[in-house]
Order: sequence, then structure tokens, then C-alpha cells
Amino acid sequence: MGNTQYEEILEKYKRWLRIERRNSKNTVDQMVRVTIYFLKWLCDNNKTIDDINQSIVESYLSTCYDKYAGNTMVLITANLRKFCQQFLGKEVNIKVAKIVPPNRDKTALTKQEILAIFKAANDNPLHSALIRTLYYTGLRASELVNLDLSDIDFDRLKVTVKHGKGNTTRTINITEDCANSLQKWINVRPKPKKGHENALFITLNERKRISTCYLRHIIKQVASQSGIVKQVYPHKFRISMITHMAENGCTLNEIQAQSGHKNISVLVGYIQQASSRIRKAYDDVFANIENDIYAEKRIPEKRRFNNEQYKKLAVKKYLEGEVDEDTLYSILTTLQEKENNKRQIDPSYV
Repeated sequence: MGNTQYEEILEKYKRWLRIERRNSKNTVDQMVRVTIYFLKWLCDNNKTIDDINQSIVESYLSTCYDKYAGNTMVLITANLRKFCQQFLGKEVNIKVAKIVPPNRDKTALTKQEILAIFKAANDNPLHSALIRTLYYTGLRASELVNLDLSDIDFDRLKVTVKHGKGNTTRTINITEDCANSLQKWINVRPKPKKGHENALFITLNERKRISTCYLRHIIKQVASQSGIVKQVYPHKFRISMITHMAENGCTLNEIQAQSGHKNISVLVGYIQQASSRIRKAYDDVFANIENDIYAEKRIPEKRRFNNEQYKKLAVKKYLEGEVDEDTLYSILTTLQEKENNKRQIDPSYV
């Protein structure tokens, strides 16, 4: 920027983000990048840090809204408020822009489609390891690209995620198939460039840690090779893992331990209902209708359930199409309240 004052402020802000705010390296890099936009704009308009007021902030944001896309403005406004209000102590009002979700198909991949993508990636150790790790761990794209070699525990079949959402750390499971694909990749992994020695996944040409953009390109390429015509992107493997765990009878707490979701209601939104499952549930209801009509009616003995069993039953009914998402969320909320109060709930509720 060519301004010593701005460069000093930027370095102080960077340290403040890391030490005081405890932000991750990725978050700090993003915040610093958009702060440079603001400082450069100040410099170009002959303004200083001391000049920052409501009028200047609004003038800058007006320029940004004309120049940047909606979701970029989320980062710009969030950082500007953090930089001006919390770091500099300026009395300015900055409204953070709202996130606009991308218009993407969020239907889970079937297990057959997952196997087809695995098969298409088998001849490339890097592609195979990337895709299997995405699916079996359910990691977010940013979490996967930040994995280090030391994060993989082949003996215990565990992965330590050190750069999770909110800069959290958790340990999750992997399968033998995933571990084998990672080992094959590590065996042929080229010597990385300086500064990238610890990275688990590196690019073959530049030998640097892969980026989320690189990951999206690989996923799109392999999905196309597999013959799948629907939209496939990294996060879809996370949706698929969560849905497949629910279909197999895993409890929400068990899924949550793997996915890293803090909020159960957000996790529920990931569980998809496939039309084939709804069709099977429908057929099962009416397959033996005559027998049901003439069968002797018996009142089943009431069993005592614990709250985890209720949650599992509620998710099962949701997957079978018997209850909608709002009803499922209401049930889970009630169960959580009952659990907090250490009271049982009538089984007929679910």
C-alpha cells in the first residue's frame, strides 16, 4: 500500500485476530485481505485512520456493494465492523450483509453413486484418497484441505480435525477402505515444496497444499467420469454420509460426533429423504393390507424408552415420511427439554 501507518495497523490487527480473537489462520488471512481493500480505499481517497466515521464507512460500503457479490459483502461487512468497532474502537454502525445460500441440489448421493465415483477415481491415488476421505469422514472442504500427515492415526482408524468450524478440534472415525486409500496416496506423494511439508494432500504439479478450489475441480472431474449427470460438489459427500448414517440407524448424537455439528436442528436439515425410500415405506404399509384388516387387534405392552431411543425413533419416522422436518424438530426440542429436566415422556408422542 505504500503507507507505513497502514502497514503497522495491519500487522497489529493481524496479531489481535490471532491472540485476542483466537481466529484460525484461514480466517485471519481472509480478514486481512479484505482489510487491505479498506485501507487502500482510504489511501486512494486521501483519508487516514483518524478520519474514519459513519460517513466514510457508508461511502466505502456503497462502493463495495457496487463492486462485489452478495456473499463477498458478508465477509467485508463482518470484518469492517470487527476492525472499526472492536479493534479501533470507532463509534460507527455497520450492518453485516446476509448470506445468500447458493442454489444447489442438496439431494444425497445414493450408495450406488458413491461406489461409481469411487470406481472412477481408483486409478489416481490422490483422487481416490480425496474422495474416500470426504465421504467416510464427512469433513467440510476447508477441514479436508487443512489436514496434515500427523492428523491420521492408522492404528486406531482416527482423524484429528484441528481446523474445524469455529477453530475447534475433534477426533473422528475413518474406515479401513479410507485408510488404505490414504496409505496408497502417501506412498506416491511427491516431495512437497518448502512450507508444505506437513500437508496431507498436495498438488502434483506445484507440490503445494491443495485449495478448496482445486478440490472442487477434482470432484467435478471425477463425477463426470463416473457418468453421474447430477451436480456433485465436496459438501454433497458430507450430506450423503450424514444421510447414510441415519438410514443405517445411527442416533443423532452418534452422527453429531462424526459431523461436528453444534446444533442438532442444523444436523437434521442434512438428512435427506430419497424418493426410493418413500416408495418402499409406502409399499411396506399396503403390502399385506388384507392381513392387517383381519388380524386380531392387540394392544401392545407399553415399553419404557429412554430419550436416545425416542430420538432414533423420531428420525426413523422422518426418513420413512411419516413426519415432516418441522415435526421432527419439535419432537427433538421437546425431548431435549425433557432430558434437561430429567423426566420421561409418553411413548405415544412419537
